[in-house]
Amino acid sequence: MERKTSTELHFQVNESKNCQNNCLRDQNNCCKFGPSDIVTCYYEYPLKIMCPSSISESCCRWVFPITYGGGLVEGDSVNISFKVGCRCSVALATMSFPKVYCCENGKDSQLHGEYFIDSEALLCILPDPLVCFKKASYNQSQTFHLAPDANLVLLDWFTSGRYMKGERWAFSKLKNVSSVFIDGKLEFRESQNVHNTTFLTIEKAMKAYNIVGTCMIMGPHLEFLSSSVLSQLEKCRAYGEKPNPSILFSGSSLNLSNSRKSFGCIVRFAAVSVPEAIKRIEDLLQPLFMVIGNNPFANK
Repeated sequence: MERKTSTELHFQVNESKNCQNNCLRDQNNCCKFGPSDIVTCYYEYPLKIMCPSSISESCCRWVFPITYGGGLVEGDSVNISFKVGCRCSVALATMSFPKVYCCENGKDSQLHGEYFIDSEALLCILPDPLVCFKKASYNQSQTFHLAPDANLVLLDWFTSGRYMKGERWAFSKLKNVSSVFIDGKLEFRESQNVHNTTFLTIEKAMKAYNIVGTCMIMGPHLEFLSSSVLSQLEKCRAYGEKPNPSILFSGSSLNLSNSRKSFGCIVRFAAVSVPEAIKRIEDLLQPLFMVIGNNPFANK
């Protein structure tokens, strides 16, 4: 059964309130963000949006999209419009691993998101890793429109599937495009198109690895996080210590096209063990969890 749905969320700072926890302090020792109100929250079946207020004591608002049935079935098409107002802080997470089910008739499951992040605002997209079932065909696009001083953390990762049940890289296709516009100009685009070819299957190409992903960190308010992540990844191994080929992490700075100044960083990674990759991501993003008030991967 094909299901087409759309959702729209709009967040705006409540100017009558101030953040009491100073999640991320400015020069005046005040929080750079403000308590946010949900101005618009519209969704349709089979999607439901949960915005609990008890996740953290920070001024960051948490959002959990939930799909009835636990995932996307063949022919599903989800369109998301997300607007984060000036000085808002929003975290988008998931309750469990998002899933894409089997596609028997050649129709993709699709998710297309468009995100607008205003001046001095922060959007963190921190889902659990995507799981594509055998014969799944998934098409995802995410477009981000950032103000020059907006801030974004985007974690985009997927597993080999239900590998504990013998389904390793058995999906048909996974296409994923993430585009970042800053002040109306395209500054970054990340594209993946994973599928079998005549000469090479996905499983053979991925070898022993069971999870692959990227993490993008952008914006002036997140300079502390970018520096911390790059510093950890650049640490040299002790003399004589052998590299661990079962978990690969690399990081590099991101520069604006009209400037040599870094505006963030990108981390690319692959690992044999999914739990080990999650633990490594948790370690790298630990400074961020203090800002948004919680760890989205804890207790899962």
